[in-house]
Amino acid sequence: MLVGTYEHKVDSKGRTVLPAKFRQELGQCVVATIGIDQCVSIYPMSNWSRVLEKLQELPFSKSKSRGLMRVMLASAHELPIDSAGRILIPQLLRDHASLQSDALFVGVSDHIELWDKELWNTYSLQIMEELPAIAEEIEGF
Repeated sequence: MLVGTYEHKVDSKGRTVLPAKFRQELGQCVVATIGIDQCVSIYPMSNWSRVLEKLQELPFSKSKSRGLMRVMLASAHELPIDSAGRILIPQLLRDHASLQSDALFVGVSDHIELWDKELWNTYSLQIMEELPAIAEEIEGF
Protein backbone atom coordinates (compact mmCIF):
# COMPACT_ATOMS: atom_id res chain seq x y z
CA MET A 1 0.00 0.00 0.00
CA LEU A 2 1.29 3.42 -0.95
CA VAL A 3 0.95 5.68 2.10
CA GLY A 4 2.88 8.52 3.72
CA THR A 5 4.28 11.88 2.70
CA TYR A 6 7.86 12.43 1.53
CA GLU A 7 9.57 15.69 0.64
CA HIS A 8 11.77 15.72 -2.47
CA LYS A 9 13.14 18.14 -5.05
CA VAL A 10 12.36 18.46 -8.75
CA ASP A 11 15.43 19.57 -10.67
CA SER A 12 15.50 22.07 -13.55
CA LYS A 13 15.17 19.22 -16.08
CA GLY A 14 12.05 17.89 -14.37
CA ARG A 15 13.68 14.87 -12.72
CA THR A 16 12.84 13.76 -9.22
CA VAL A 17 13.87 10.83 -7.06
CA LEU A 18 11.03 8.55 -6.03
CA PRO A 19 10.92 7.86 -2.30
CA ALA A 20 12.75 4.61 -1.51
CA LYS A 21 9.70 3.50 0.50
CA PHE A 22 7.62 3.44 -2.72
CA ARG A 23 10.11 2.07 -5.25
CA GLN A 24 9.59 -1.67 -4.69
CA GLU A 25 5.83 -1.41 -5.10
CA LEU A 26 6.16 0.87 -8.14
CA GLY A 27 8.37 -1.50 -10.12
CA GLN A 28 10.57 -0.46 -13.07
CA CYS A 29 8.11 1.79 -14.88
CA VAL A 30 5.16 3.95 -13.81
CA VAL A 31 2.38 5.84 -15.53
CA ALA A 32 1.99 9.51 -14.66
CA THR A 33 -1.03 11.59 -15.59
CA ILE A 34 -2.82 14.70 -14.43
CA GLY A 35 -4.28 14.43 -10.96
CA ILE A 36 -7.86 15.36 -10.26
CA ASP A 37 -6.62 18.14 -8.01
CA GLN A 38 -3.61 20.22 -9.01
CA CYS A 39 -1.06 17.40 -8.79
CA VAL A 40 0.50 14.58 -10.80
CA SER A 41 -0.93 11.09 -10.23
CA ILE A 42 1.64 8.29 -10.52
CA TYR A 43 0.51 4.67 -10.82
CA PRO A 44 2.36 1.37 -10.77
CA MET A 45 1.71 -0.38 -14.12
CA SER A 46 -0.55 -2.99 -12.46
CA ASN A 47 -2.76 -0.32 -10.90
CA TRP A 48 -2.83 1.73 -14.10
CA SER A 49 -4.41 -1.22 -15.89
CA ARG A 50 -7.28 -1.05 -13.37
CA VAL A 51 -7.69 2.67 -14.04
CA LEU A 52 -7.86 1.91 -17.78
CA GLU A 53 -10.55 -0.71 -17.17
CA LYS A 54 -12.62 1.80 -15.19
CA LEU A 55 -12.21 4.44 -17.89
CA GLN A 56 -13.27 1.96 -20.58
CA GLU A 57 -16.45 1.18 -18.63
CA LEU A 58 -17.52 4.83 -18.72
CA PRO A 59 -20.26 5.66 -21.24
CA PHE A 60 -18.50 7.43 -24.11
CA SER A 61 -21.85 8.97 -25.06
CA LYS A 62 -21.71 11.18 -21.94
CA SER A 63 -19.67 14.37 -22.37
CA LYS A 64 -18.22 14.32 -18.82
CA SER A 65 -17.05 10.73 -19.27
CA ARG A 66 -15.47 11.58 -22.63
CA GLY A 67 -13.78 14.62 -21.14
CA LEU A 68 -12.33 12.72 -18.19
CA MET A 69 -11.15 9.88 -20.42
CA ARG A 70 -9.60 12.19 -23.00
CA VAL A 71 -7.74 14.38 -20.54
CA MET A 72 -6.43 11.52 -18.39
CA LEU A 73 -5.29 9.42 -21.35
CA ALA A 74 -3.93 12.32 -23.41
CA SER A 75 -1.75 13.42 -20.51
CA ALA A 76 -0.63 9.90 -19.48
CA HIS A 77 3.05 9.07 -19.87
CA GLU A 78 4.89 5.83 -19.21
CA LEU A 79 7.97 6.79 -17.21
CA PRO A 80 10.87 4.41 -16.70
CA ILE A 81 12.55 4.55 -13.30
CA ASP A 82 16.32 4.90 -13.76
CA SER A 83 19.01 3.16 -11.72
CA ALA A 84 19.12 6.12 -9.29
CA GLY A 85 15.35 5.83 -8.64
CA ARG A 86 14.51 8.93 -10.68
CA ILE A 87 11.72 9.71 -13.10
CA LEU A 88 11.45 12.56 -15.58
CA ILE A 89 8.18 14.44 -15.16
CA PRO A 90 7.01 15.76 -18.57
CA GLN A 91 6.56 19.52 -18.88
CA LEU A 92 2.79 19.17 -19.44
CA LEU A 93 2.42 17.49 -16.03
CA ARG A 94 4.79 19.90 -14.28
CA ASP A 95 2.73 22.79 -15.62
CA HIS A 96 -0.56 21.20 -14.50
CA ALA A 97 0.77 20.75 -10.95
CA SER A 98 2.70 24.05 -10.88
CA LEU A 99 5.73 22.00 -9.82
CA GLN A 100 8.72 24.04 -8.82
CA SER A 101 11.73 22.81 -6.90
CA ASP A 102 10.14 21.79 -3.59
CA ALA A 103 7.71 18.91 -3.97
CA LEU A 104 5.95 16.27 -1.91
CA PHE A 105 5.08 12.68 -2.75
CA VAL A 106 1.81 11.71 -1.10
CA GLY A 107 0.75 8.06 -0.91
CA VAL A 108 -2.92 7.55 -1.78
CA SER A 109 -3.26 3.76 -1.41
CA ASP A 110 -3.21 2.57 -5.06
CA HIS A 111 -1.11 5.45 -6.45
CA ILE A 112 1.05 8.35 -5.35
CA GLU A 113 0.58 12.02 -6.02
CA LEU A 114 3.32 14.56 -6.66
CA TRP A 115 2.44 18.02 -5.35
CA ASP A 116 4.14 21.37 -5.32
CA LYS A 117 4.96 21.81 -1.62
CA GLU A 118 3.19 25.16 -1.28
CA LEU A 119 0.05 23.94 -3.04
CA TRP A 120 -0.04 20.82 -0.86
CA ASN A 121 0.30 22.88 2.32
CA THR A 122 -2.61 25.11 1.28
CA TYR A 123 -4.75 22.16 0.21
CA SER A 124 -4.07 20.04 3.30
CA LEU A 125 -4.77 22.95 5.67
CA GLN A 126 -8.13 23.50 3.99
CA ILE A 127 -9.02 19.79 4.24
CA MET A 128 -7.93 19.66 7.89
CA GLU A 129 -10.26 22.56 8.70
CA GLU A 130 -13.14 20.79 6.96
CA LEU A 131 -12.30 17.30 8.26
CA PRO A 132 -15.10 16.97 10.85
CA ALA A 133 -17.71 18.01 8.27
CA ILE A 134 -16.21 15.75 5.63
CA ALA A 135 -16.21 12.75 7.99
CA GLU A 136 -19.81 13.49 8.91
CA GLU A 137 -20.88 13.32 5.25
CA ILE A 138 -19.04 10.14 4.30
CA GLU A 139 -21.16 7.04 4.76
CA GLY A 140 -19.52 4.15 6.59
CA PHE A 141 -16.43 6.04 7.79
